[in-house]
Amino acid sequence: MNPGIYRRSIRITTSGNGACAELEDDLHRFSVMLRHNGERVSAIEAAPVRYPWSLCGQAATLLERLVGMPLSPDPLAVSRHSDGSEQCTHMFDLAGLAIAHAARGTPVRRYDIAAPYFQEEGVRTLSLRRDGHDILHWTIDDTTLLAPPALAGRDIRSLSLWAQDAFPDPDDVEAVVLLRRAVLISKARLQHWDRFATAADTGHVTGACYVFQPGVQERALRMVGASREFTDAPGQLLCDLDSSGAM
Repeated sequence: MNPGIYRRSIRITTSGNGACAELEDDLHRFSVMLRHNGERVSAIEAAPVRYPWSLCGQAATLLERLVGMPLSPDPLAVSRHSDGSEQCTHMFDLAGLAIAHAARGTPVRRYDIAAPYFQEEGVRTLSLRRDGHDILHWTIDDTTLLAPPALAGRDIRSLSLWAQDAFPDPDDVEAVVLLRRAVLISKARLQHWDRFATAADTGHVTGACYVFQPGVQERALRMVGASREFTDAPGQLLCDLDSSGAM
């Protein structure tokens, strides 16, 4: 176990008929870029920069299944157009964000998430900042929400569908969806990934994403040394990007 704070930062920018979504956390650094004609996705590509398994990058071409998809302000709309279990989870999520913000016309949006993991079991408090403002603070025990009171007792694994029904504003839905994802991914801190030779060796759920598909997970080699530590260096997340927000 590697105690500390799991951190994840995401930035989405839009300009004209384009949108770009960027992500960085302990295990990943991805970019997804798309073009659209004002109504539908006309082209999409990804830049897998840093990832845990040697074949993760191959999933970038699968995003082409989203070409022709109508623009939607809903960040989960991609799941109604393509099977997310066959995609890279993180590039697929970024595609959903890029499409949603192209639909909304958001010039720049930034999310910064902190999920402390100083012990394997017990209560944790997580937070999400949007464009520099505190938006969400959750207290959880494993996958059960304890606070805020409006969410107490809910299981984060089923929270996305609930949020779509509960909030009319896609900004509110999006914040919940992103913090929920971070709760689940933050558990990666409990594992020493470099000791596994292949993705199959981890025992992770077969079929959970592209790299864990049968026939892929056995060939996906661990990218030793690919993980980063941002517990005490949140400012290093996405530090390679133009601070102006330009695409």
